[in-house]
Amino acid sequence: MKTDEKIIERVLTGDISKFEILIEKYQTQIFYVAMNISRNKDTAEDIVQDAFIKAFDKLHTINDRAHFFPWLKRITINLALNNYDKNKRIVDVEVEDSEVSFFDRLPDNSDPESIMINDELKRYVRLYVDALPERLRRVIIMREVEDLSYEEISEILKIPLGTVRSRLFNARQVVKDRLIKQGLTDSLVSRTAN
Repeated sequence: MKTDEKIIERVLTGDISKFEILIEKYQTQIFYVAMNISRNKDTAEDIVQDAFIKAFDKLHTINDRAHFFPWLKRITINLALNNYDKNKRIVDVEVEDSEVSFFDRLPDNSDPESIMINDELKRYVRLYVDALPERLRRVIIMREVEDLSYEEISEILKIPLGTVRSRLFNARQVVKDRLIKQGLTDSLVSRTAN
């Protein structure tokens, strides 16, 4: 398989059909990035299309052609955040089986009671993250779901690094406090202690 750098070079020298290789290579990953932020399948598909169009139009501006995917991911996140700001929709997330999300990385045990408790915990974590104020929700999704660094979040949201850390701490604390009030952390702790 050709490297992104070679493909970009071919596109920039006039063989624009080679851009399809990049689309095929990254469209699923970019879709999940858009889906995690927009939480709507149709909107995510539109964002993916817009991201690839923008990437194609701005391809000549990319500094490090070997790092096309992070650049494309950043474009996608910016488009998704702008779209979310415009619409402010709350839609249930349809998680695909092939996607490993932050919520699915929560502890998992093999006995049926623990599985049931963990499923309930995941459901509540997702619910509480979705209910966070937008400024906190964005940061926790970008960090925990999209696995962006604090610096990347700071740059994308145009906020100081300390603000990113503070919002992330606050978002985690709000979710934790709500889980404690729901009584889920106590049962989870007692289950894992046994």
